[in-house]
Order: sequence, then structure tokens, then C-alpha cells
Amino acid sequence: MSEELPEEIKRWTSKRRTALVLQIIRGETTVNEAARQYDLKPSEIEQWYEIFLDAGENGLKSRPKEEIERKDAQIARLQQKIGELVMDIDVIKEVHHMARLDPFGSGWRSED
Repeated sequence: MSEELPEEIKRWTSKRRTALVLQIIRGETTVNEAARQYDLKPSEIEQWYEIFLDAGENGLKSRPKEEIERKDAQIARLQQKIGELVMDIDVIKEVHHMARLDPFGSGWRSED
């Protein structure tokens, strides 16, 4: 059960590229036939095919949920680190601001 593609396509959306790749996988057409039919370069279709297969391989990994959890934990650690760095910057700005106001400990900024 394949999606029929219009004979003339101006924009190759991801849905249309997927439909074409699936037609090739099912043996309904070949890369060269599709290239001629849709006025595409065979190398372009082959690239879509490889990208599709690579994405499918990632989807079939035995532990995709654990991979997502690992990435989420890494994102949380990085967000925490960013927060710490922002606080450090705020402290440095405050110290710098205070030093400009009171460089000699007198409470007044010296203009000399």
C-alpha cells in the first residue's frame, strides 16, 4: 500500500521523499526510474535513501528510552551549570560595580 506521487512535484517535502524511498524499498520503482520520472539526480535520491535507513536504524535501537533519559539528564546538568555561571557573572558584576563606587574604601568615588 504505497502513496501515489503526483507526476510533477515542485517541492519535495519529507512526506514525499519518504513515499518515494518506500517505493524503492518495496521494489515498486528504482532510483534511476524515479530520477527520470521526477527529474531528480540519482545521487539526491540515494542520499534520501541513506538518510531514511540511518534514521530507521536509530529507531530500532534496543534502548531508545534510556538514551532519551540520558540526554535529558545531560541537558539538566548543562542547564544547572549555565545557572551557576550566570550567578557567578552577577557576583562579578556586583563586585566590579562596588569597586568602581568605592575604590579606596572611603565610600565616595575619587575623581582625582
